[in-house]
Amino acid sequence: MQTERRRFMQTAALASGALAAAGVIPRRVLGKTGLQVSILGLGGAPIGRLPEHGTAVKLVRLCYDLGVNYFDTAAAGAYGLSQARYGAALKGVRDRVVLGTKTRHRTYTQAEIDLNQSLANLATDHIDLYQIHNVINEEDIGFIFGRRGVMELVDKAKQAGKIRFVGVTGHTDPAILNRIIEQYAFDTVLMPLSVTDGAHHAKSFESRTLPLARRKGMGVIAMKTLGAGAVLQQRVASHEEALRYVWTLPVSTAILGCSTAEQIRTDARLAQEAKPLTAAALDELRRRAAPFAGALEPWKGVTHGDDPVYRAD
Repeated sequence: MQTERRRFMQTAALASGALAAAGVIPRRVLGKTGLQVSILGLGGAPIGRLPEHGTAVKLVRLCYDLGVNYFDTAAAGAYGLSQARYGAALKGVRDRVVLGTKTRHRTYTQAEIDLNQSLANLATDHIDLYQIHNVINEEDIGFIFGRRGVMELVDKAKQAGKIRFVGVTGHTDPAILNRIIEQYAFDTVLMPLSVTDGAHHAKSFESRTLPLARRKGMGVIAMKTLGAGAVLQQRVASHEEALRYVWTLPVSTAILGCSTAEQIRTDARLAQEAKPLTAAALDELRRRAAPFAGALEPWKGVTHGDDPVYRAD
């Protein structure tokens, strides 16, 4: 098993290619969408929580100016406010960025309201990537594909040109995420990938879902790469180690939540300078993270409601 995993990771590192050119955030293909996305993406929640609209808009624009072209958001809560801030900050460069948003709703009517709100707030006539968010159990999957469910709305919106590509996200259980991936030709998957996830053998998205997504040609988007901040707080790994770990995996991009210019500049610099880790270095980080696996991943036990609020995605 360990030999197979090592071989997989070595192949993945080679497949992802050289990570960086001097002073430039590298881009990778977002799976079968064909879209080119920066390996560093911006997560929307912290942008939505900032008290000053003008400050938030400037930070979003700073991300773009530093080379970020993938912007992740959603319709609910702080994400909803971040959509309007993305719309303001990215005015005039819409055709140069990839906008991904999400809906937590499972019914046609509620999802339609979400989609129309997202289009208005983002000041666009189409969403590049529309994601069914946080699939948690079998019942959830039933609602998603049920009569007058969210997938009916998604298919109609695609035909109308309001949505280009469709993705799915999951926080809690790789087995559930795998089941829904097998039921529909999703273009992308968003999931937790981190040093602690890699060490969490019972519920590792890296070992259980990532290989399936790759076989299906899906674009892979990583979240919780810093364990929602806990990886750094508990000194499981350094900031650089945590990000290099995820960027060495066969992912297209990793979204990070930022609320200050300093955080954005640090993440951008790490993306510009990143080099793939060796298989031995990956294994060493998993070994160091093993005592923390599970304990620092509360979302894997969440079955409803919002995720805990931390600094970063």
